[in-house]
Order: sequence, then C-alpha cells, then structure tokens
Amino acid sequence: MRILRAVDRGLGTVVTVLLVCSFALMLLLAVFQVVLRQVVHASLLWGDQAARQLVVCVGFLGAALASRRGGHFHVGFLTRFAGPRVRVWLHAVVDLAASAGCVLLVRAGWTFVTVGLDPQAVLFLGIHQSTAALIVPVGFGVMAIQFLLRSIESLGKGLRGEPDEEPA
Repeated sequence: MRILRAVDRGLGTVVTVLLVCSFALMLLLAVFQVVLRQVVHASLLWGDQAARQLVVCVGFLGAALASRRGGHFHVGFLTRFAGPRVRVWLHAVVDLAASAGCVLLVRAGWTFVTVGLDPQAVLFLGIHQSTAALIVPVGFGVMAIQFLLRSIESLGKGLRGEPDEEPA
C-alpha cells in the first residue's frame, strides 16, 4: 500500500504542478491579449487559440485532481443506506467501474487523435492539432489511474475489515 500511496502522491503532485502552470499561463495570456487590444489595438494571432487549448488542459487536469481527492461528481444514493463496512466495498466497485469507463474514453480519445484529426494540421506556433488533442486520452488515462488506485485502496480496507471513515 505504501507504493500505491507514493504513486498517488507523485501523480497528484505532477497533475497539480501542470494545472497551476497551465492556469497561470492561460491567465497571463488572456490578460496580455486584453492589454494588447486596448493599448496597441492589436493582438497575438495565436493568442486566442492558445488560450482555448489551455482551457481544455485546465479542465482535464482539474478533473484528474478532483478524481484523486474524491471531489468529482458522483451519485451516492446507494452508499447513504449502506453501513460503513459495506460502503467500503461499494466505493471499490464504483471506483473500479469509473476506471473502466475512463479506459474506454482513453481508447476513444486515442482514436480521435490518431484517426479523427489531420496529423499535418498546425494550430499555432508549430503545434499540431494531434499534439494539442493528446490531453484528451492523457487526461482520461490519469483519471483511470486515480480511480484504480482509489479502488485498490478501498479493496484493501474491505479485506482488512476497516470501515469507511467518511459518510456518503
């Protein structure tokens, strides 16, 4: 379990750093664009497109961080009526199902990147569409890993007979 927690913390740290950097860059770029438009009456040709791509990155990284902390959207009507020991097993099953769903979305995202986009199309500054779209399968992949780690942790608690410490 220590190894899993270390992987979880490491992945969480990487996602947090990428999220903060992406958000800061997005904010700086947006402010710079506004200042350029108001003062110089011009803007960076690629600025709006870059800001849109950063919004997508921030969204996926934020979702990955939320799934790590259990702050993602979930419907807990079954777990409300379950006792603490049963709740641990329900969380394990639900997190495993969420991980499997994310794996399916990774496959769909990868198909989108490799088949649905023109590999030669450039968005801005030499960055290809397919490179920018990699956030979709990568983001869902990180979420799949986070849900899998949470499921394994819940399974371990269930096998040790530990109750769920948080109410649903």
